[in-house]
Amino acid sequence: MRYRWHAGYVAWLLNRITGILITFYLVMHIWVIHHLAHGPEQYKQVMDFLSSKLFVFFELGIIGVVLYHMMNGIRIVLVDFGNSVTNHKTIFWVLMAIGVVLYVFCAWDLAVLFLGLDSAAGAGGH
Repeated sequence: MRYRWHAGYVAWLLNRITGILITFYLVMHIWVIHHLAHGPEQYKQVMDFLSSKLFVFFELGIIGVVLYHMMNGIRIVLVDFGNSVTNHKTIFWVLMAIGVVLYVFCAWDLAVLFLGLDSAAGAGGH
């Protein structure tokens, strides 16, 4: 017997994976905040390390991870408590489209920073 990859299974699997990734992010966030207690110099060293392009790229990723997890959580609530079982695929794709729009809105400035276009944006003379 061969298992079929359908939207419900993929949504379930991605929800578990994004939950684990969010947990790792929270642990890292607590680690960074912990450095506040060791003085401003050590905190500055950590923040300089975390402001590298690699970590800006990871921040772009965590925005997507959190948005997916949130949108899929909304879908789960609607399906479980809203008697929307018959159109759960439509709900999934509508919420994913809303998530993409939110991602662009939330990640735009960070993406500009990641691509190194921030100095060109500042040249407009605000």
